[in-house]
Amino acid sequence: MVQGAEACNEFPVLVRVTVAPLRRAVEMPRSSVDIIVVLNVKTNDVKEAMIMLVERLSSNDRLTILFSRICTQTQHVMELTYMSDHGRAVARLKFNELAHGHVQQYSEYDTSALQEAAQILRQRGVEESTNRTGCIMHVWTGPMHPEIHEQDISQEFPVHTIAIGNHEAGSMKHLAEKTSGTYSFIKGRNLDNIKYALVLFIARITSVAARSVRITLKADEGVTISSIASGCYSSLVSSDNRFGTIDLYNICAGEQKNFIVYLKVPQGKEKLVTVGGGYQGLNTSEELVGMDVVIARPRRKCRPDEVIIHPKVAAELLRIRLMKVVLDRNGDSIESMWDKMKNSDEGRDAQEETFTDLDKDVIEMGGQDRDKMELSWLNSHEWQRATTKDIASSSGAFQILEQQHTSLVKIEGFTRSKAMMGSEACDKFPVLVRVTAAPWRHTGEMPRDGVDVVVMLDINRNMQVERLEHVKQAMFIVTDKLGRNDRLSIVLLKSDTHRLMELTYMSDDHGRDAARFKISQLKVSSGRYMCHSASAALQEGAQILRGRGAEESTSRLGCMLFLSDGKYPEILQIKISHEFPVHTFGLGADHNPKVLKYIADMTSGTYSFVDQDTSNIKDALMLFITGLTSIAAKSIMITLMVHSGIEIASIESGGYIHDVKSDKMSGTININHIYASEQKDFIVNLTVWNGRKKLVTINGQYKSINGSMSLDQTDLSLLRPWSTCSPDKLAIHHDVATELMRTKLQKGVSAMLEKDVTAQGLQKMWEVIKDSDIGHATPEKALYGLSMDVAEMQRDVSGLAYMMSWLSCHKWQRATTKGARAPYKSTVVQTIWPHTDKGGSMVKVETFTRSRAVPSEDPCNNFPVLVRVAAEPWRCAEEMPRVGIDIVAVLDVSMRMQGKKLDHMKQAMMVVIDRLGANDRLSIVSFNTYENRLMKLTYMSDHVRDIARLKINKLSASGQNDMGAALREGAQILSWRGAECSHRVGCMMLLSDGKYSEIFQTKLNSEFPVHTFGLGTDHNPDVMKYIADMTSGTYTFMNQGIDRIKDAVVLFITGLTSVAAMSIKITLRTGEGITISSIESSGDINHVKSDDESGTIDIYNIYAGEQKDFIVYLTVANGKKELMTVGGRYLGYDTVKHLTYTDVHVQRPHQKCLPGDLAIQPDVAAELVRIRLKKGISAMLEQGPSSTEMHQLWDGIINSDEGRGTPDEILSGLSMDLTEMKRDIEHPEEYKKSGLAYMLSWLTSKKCQRATTKAHPPALVVPKSKP
Repeated sequence: MVQGAEACNEFPVLVRVTVAPLRRAVEMPRSSVDIIVVLNVKTNDVKEAMIMLVERLSSNDRLTILFSRICTQTQHVMELTYMSDHGRAVARLKFNELAHGHVQQYSEYDTSALQEAAQILRQRGVEESTNRTGCIMHVWTGPMHPEIHEQDISQEFPVHTIAIGNHEAGSMKHLAEKTSGTYSFIKGRNLDNIKYALVLFIARITSVAARSVRITLKADEGVTISSIASGCYSSLVSSDNRFGTIDLYNICAGEQKNFIVYLKVPQGKEKLVTVGGGYQGLNTSEELVGMDVVIARPRRKCRPDEVIIHPKVAAELLRIRLMKVVLDRNGDSIESMWDKMKNSDEGRDAQEETFTDLDKDVIEMGGQDRDKMELSWLNSHEWQRATTKDIASSSGAFQILEQQHTSLVKIEGFTRSKAMMGSEACDKFPVLVRVTAAPWRHTGEMPRDGVDVVVMLDINRNMQVERLEHVKQAMFIVTDKLGRNDRLSIVLLKSDTHRLMELTYMSDDHGRDAARFKISQLKVSSGRYMCHSASAALQEGAQILRGRGAEESTSRLGCMLFLSDGKYPEILQIKISHEFPVHTFGLGADHNPKVLKYIADMTSGTYSFVDQDTSNIKDALMLFITGLTSIAAKSIMITLMVHSGIEIASIESGGYIHDVKSDKMSGTININHIYASEQKDFIVNLTVWNGRKKLVTINGQYKSINGSMSLDQTDLSLLRPWSTCSPDKLAIHHDVATELMRTKLQKGVSAMLEKDVTAQGLQKMWEVIKDSDIGHATPEKALYGLSMDVAEMQRDVSGLAYMMSWLSCHKWQRATTKGARAPYKSTVVQTIWPHTDKGGSMVKVETFTRSRAVPSEDPCNNFPVLVRVAAEPWRCAEEMPRVGIDIVAVLDVSMRMQGKKLDHMKQAMMVVIDRLGANDRLSIVSFNTYENRLMKLTYMSDHVRDIARLKINKLSASGQNDMGAALREGAQILSWRGAECSHRVGCMMLLSDGKYSEIFQTKLNSEFPVHTFGLGTDHNPDVMKYIADMTSGTYTFMNQGIDRIKDAVVLFITGLTSVAAMSIKITLRTGEGITISSIESSGDINHVKSDDESGTIDIYNIYAGEQKDFIVYLTVANGKKELMTVGGRYLGYDTVKHLTYTDVHVQRPHQKCLPGDLAIQPDVAAELVRIRLKKGISAMLEQGPSSTEMHQLWDGIINSDEGRGTPDEILSGLSMDLTEMKRDIEHPEEYKKSGLAYMLSWLTSKKCQRATTKAHPPALVVPKSKP
């Protein structure tokens, strides 16, 4: 705020550019990087650190190694190479092979190595230079050439220098400044510090979120831009001073850049400047939303608190001022200049955390290696980017970035070799295309489409009782593993094809139980069914899936499981519908593998089998159903576009559909679906003309539950030397060799099956493949796995079945079960094991209908459904990550607080100070005649705790009471937090006797909850509850001894520091013929849409172990069963998470219902009783309560249907609450002292469904650690 009559010539405005941090690996694609490492150190000093750098690069990143030697010679250790597994192995080998080298003398070194590095990046071409981030990492020791300042250094690419040991700091900083790079240094040769510096560098370079960021400034009429403080970033002000720009080369995820724009503002001008801009994202250009900067210009004289410098602006001004001091201090010590700055307006108003960080920096710059520390610090702050300065630390002002994130599905490409002689041409040059789905880390939170499974069971007379029991147990696993949104149907192979169960949702309350019951009743049939029975069952299964309709068929995956001994050889002559995949499972050593593989092949399914021990069928179905319920993506299409002079000769895609266009310039590979963590490899054979370098561009798209997504583009090219080429560049890539080996063996085994298969023939074929070029290039681990497969095929007992299942496995690159060793994981096909939900959802939703059944003909106008939101308790609170807490303590120190009240308040605040964590912040505002901000919002370090205790102990009571001004001050402190507030809980706690009746005429800011604590028996409960109600806070009163007061604060702060989730939104969508009448959500916000068919409930936050109950009243039409679907989302510790959808059903029988089915459910009854009692007490308070009315109210409740259905323990607890209220009402003096306060606090507790202290606090419920 600036007084309207004043003009400002240098009014500072802070412009902040922030990029969201990377949170989930599957969501965050990034641009690839090309790094040129220039080494001039003894390699043994940095070898381990460099190998660590190699491991942290992704397969789409590239690395080159240059080594500077004496006499200005530069050794090219490794060309620009993709960091695939093969590329990493080569890089590790090169670092191990490098000689120690010699540290150059300064008289022998110039910039030739850096020039060569820039040339390598320059040769990438326009497209790669645009889409990939290129930089040079300069690892150096010793002095540099004295004329380095005058030498020609390319400014095209940033040079990030890490100086180790003795070096010339001025030259290093000059190099960094000239190339827009950074300068870090490490004293000595400490390996951990070297590793730290490289981690900092690689985390930053591999998390670039945006490039070519331009911030635009447009001053409003009458306002001009005086200057822009942008550090090393380019800024420009137009000649008329109305427009300006700030340009950033790139910005990393989680980074923040601050710039000060100085404006000349005339009198009375409120709108100052419009800030906008744009940036280059991963695949497209984006615009920044324009924002107007305005300021209040009152005509009256501003209060002192209205003209204080914004803490964030003050912090940036202080940082800029310190930079100027370090750059040119004119002989004065930095420490003395800093002491003066601390007492300036900026120093007094700056954010505490920034102030502390800068104070620490000044101390470090005053130690050893002052010049190096100052120059590295300056470089860090000019770019607002962390650097390493001497030891493993970086300026606290800049966040150290973590890594590393990829997309949900990614594609990679590998050429047969890195190079091919330029004069050569090749008719079938193999390129490996790899498609990989990211693993699921917390499967309970991963949304997915539902699946529909039809199981066909052959339980003819040949099936023994023991085998049938194994099948039943396996089927129980299937029913248990399917989710609530999945459906199951069961068909029995009989002469008349018996449909045991229709396609049914696997809901816990009905579908799953029904399926288990039907399976448990299965018995071995006395008949023997012929071919037509199996054929009819397959047709029946297809008909069930076909009957779903077009929409469900598109959104839900449908498949069949066929469990049989396969003794239907006639089926080999029958054409089977291939509309839906049939996954076959052979039962017993005597099953017919040809029949079951034929069914699988004809329908694009897989074939598995178990032989002697049929109990393995449980593991086989577990393997299958785990994969089926972890589908990460569907309809994946890989597109291939070759460059000029290249043609697609053929594509090896196994069972997956592929297509090559007639001009052989493009092609596609289609994958129906892919499981989480699965990998699919395909060989694309190219015809390559001589001299051609660029081969093929690979991209594509897929569908997930969130819609269609594009895959990152991958370009493959070759080195084409015309003279000589090193052997390692001509060597076969080991991943390509492995895939060629696998496909060659697959073709050989398939060809043998058409003839007579012999063990000798198999072994001979395998020996020939192993002895080929691709065999020699294949890694030992892959060779050993394929050798084991061949050995298993040679077994006499189940060799044929094993071969067929192995072929099925490799055709689809998906694990199958092969015999007794179930489930068997083949060499290159990854097994999807059962999910372990280590960190499942912290919040869950349950629903309960009033009764399990409603007669079909009965309409319901107010049918109650209980929606319960519960947060998981913390088992080990010390280890649980949680959101930070920002508390503003608003403390009454007016004259009425003298004596015990003030002493009790001080001791209560000591509890708050001690209980807050290091990531929590506290601000203290005291008030009497005027409000006084005793402490800014500050992180609770040990030092800050001591300061806070000192400030509390110094409090004294005097003056009048201006509570309204203090609450406005508290709200302003929280509103100034900016964007960070979205991931922190902000609230106020008011400690007062409430003697401020003017509050009823005061407009309160309801943005942040105010939790009120009434002190003393004479406090005003109406005031304290009014403030709590208006701000969605709680009201607690404390009129007992100090121990009781401490207990009340412990109860409050323990809950607040165990917030498990914030911003919970529960969504409600009714079924056809159902509408929402109303929602009882107590103190939480609810909304019903105008069509009454959907609604929401919003919960500000929920503590660990807490439970919130809501009643949704529905109008239900005759015969309607599907009532409602409940879902939602919440903000966890670090990201938005979605709640699993819950379907609410009720039985609607046409015949007479059983009494038990019509009975009210206990949980629903208890919530209805609580709501009715709360409303009754609230109504009484408006007229003046009496014990007689209260008694009548309670009698009416307990004698109602809800009262009779409520559990005794809940009725007992509510009865005790009423007894306490009636006791106080019958004694007017007690009612005046504590009775009214008790009733008001009880109402607050029930409204917020959160414990409050009511004179005699209940036993505390706090998170406890389990042994």
